[in-house]
Amino acid sequence: MDEARHTCVMDSAIEAMSSEYEELVAAAVEVVEKSSGGRPGRALEELKQRWQLFVAACDEAEEVVELARRRITADHVIDVASGMAPGGSAAPPLPSISVPHLERAVHAVNSLAADLRQGSPPAAHKVD
Repeated sequence: MDEARHTCVMDSAIEAMSSEYEELVAAAVEVVEKSSGGRPGRALEELKQRWQLFVAACDEAEEVVELARRRITADHVIDVASGMAPGGSAAPPLPSISVPHLERAVHAVNSLAADLRQGSPPAAHKVD
C-alpha cells in the first residue's frame, strides 16, 4: 500500500470516528433532555447504539494505526538489514530477509507478547 493510500485510509477512519463521536454526544444530550421529562427509554437505547458505533469506529482507527506501525517497522528493519537505511553503518549488510518470513516473525513476537500480557504461559510460536 502506498503512502497516499495510507493517508486516505487514515483520514477516512478519523472522519468516521469524529462523525460517530458527534452522534454520540447528540444522543447523550437527548438522554439528558428526555430525563428531565421522565421518559429517557428510547433515548437511552439510541445512546447505547451510538456508543457501540463509536467504539467500533475507534477500533477500526486503532487497526489502521497498528497496520501502519507494523508496515513502518517492517520497512525500517528491511532497510537496516539491507544496508539502505539513512546513516547506516559501514559494516556489510546482513543477508537478505524475506518479507513474509519477517512478517511471520513479527506475528510470533506479537502473539507471545499478547500471551504474556494476559498472564497465560506463552504458547510455542514457530517461525519457519
